[in-house]
Amino acid sequence: MLNYTNRGSYNDRIIPAADLKVLPDPPYSESFPIKLPDGDWADLPFLALPPDFDTAIAYLCITENSFALEDRLSTAMADLIRPLGAEVVIGMPTLGMVLAASVAKKLGHPYYVPLSYSRKFWFEDELSIPVISITSPLKPKTVFIDPRLLERLDGKRVLLVEDVISTGGTVSAELELMKKIGANIVGVVTAIKETTVWERTLGDIDPAYPALVHAPIKCPLFRKTPEGWVPDMSTMPT
Repeated sequence: MLNYTNRGSYNDRIIPAADLKVLPDPPYSESFPIKLPDGDWADLPFLALPPDFDTAIAYLCITENSFALEDRLSTAMADLIRPLGAEVVIGMPTLGMVLAASVAKKLGHPYYVPLSYSRKFWFEDELSIPVISITSPLKPKTVFIDPRLLERLDGKRVLLVEDVISTGGTVSAELELMKKIGANIVGVVTAIKETTVWERTLGDIDPAYPALVHAPIKCPLFRKTPEGWVPDMSTMPT
């Protein structure tokens, strides 16, 4: 039996509002409770970041989260961006597609448009772009859009869906791909905004990009102390 005892575990927990009236004071040890739009809390485990592992984020991984949390987040995301009047939802692989499907259904759409990291034989290189993310920083991937799905975007108001925005690498690549194909992007929605690095990344490409991003929850960067993890409130996203 494989046993990696030094890797920790991944479990989210929903804490009812009645059980947690206010956020406890720092420092925090294993996890951090983030307030959901409905008043309850999502208790997320910390993920320490390389290279020195002295900083961390409250880690959301939608494919490893409970169905209950995914449902609450996708509902909150759909409610948040409903006024944008999006007609088509695009999901970024791999994790963004989980939420994209749920958000599209809750907006009343008949389908969504999945992007892909796998190049099928009928895909075109000009309909692709390289991507680097916070969890896969060393090996860029290439994201493609199926040319057979382009007609779904033609003349439509398009919404991009991701699970997390942190460094902004994935979302910026997705926005640039949409620019290449001439899509009418009305917004980007993610489950959580992590820190403020993404604001600079997107803003350096186009000053209008950061304002496109919406999320029902947000979280700052955490810094390691002898007592535990302490939030750096200067990194709390808007």
